[in-house]
Amino acid sequence: MNQKKETEQLRIAAALLRITVGVIILVTWYENVTKGLYSADGLTGFFNWLFDAQNGNASSLGWYKAFLDTAVAPIAGPFAIFQMTAELIMGLALLLGGFTRFFGLAAMFFFANLFLSYFGGHEWIWVYVLLFMSALTIFLSKAGRHWGIDRRLAQTRGEPPYPVLW
Repeated sequence: MNQKKETEQLRIAAALLRITVGVIILVTWYENVTKGLYSADGLTGFFNWLFDAQNGNASSLGWYKAFLDTAVAPIAGPFAIFQMTAELIMGLALLLGGFTRFFGLAAMFFFANLFLSYFGGHEWIWVYVLLFMSALTIFLSKAGRHWGIDRRLAQTRGEPPYPVLW
């Protein structure tokens, strides 16, 4: 196989991965909207469920629970709105390939937090490792340059002033 064809196949693979992760985030976002998770009560209830050993996930990272209890729970309402908006924008950006490197980095942070949230509990946490690595691949491969808005940005504006943008 020649180099040009192989490079094209890698770009297609990265774009397909980007689109898939975008769809996963959007489907999860929609489910969370319908469950009422993006409210103060919904978010607080989710945090309680995460660490509930009797009826919940039984997550085991006490220091992470302490972080959520002190840094996020007191501002659960505004944070829930931020979370809802951030997940929607992140999912759409990855699906459409806009500012893909930035949102790939954001997705890495998002999936790392989910890994920590579910760690030691009943959920199979390794799905978050796979999603984290997918987001890392999207970030490193500039996956929005194929079948994405980033391609047009690169064509019309050249390389971004900050390499984390597109």
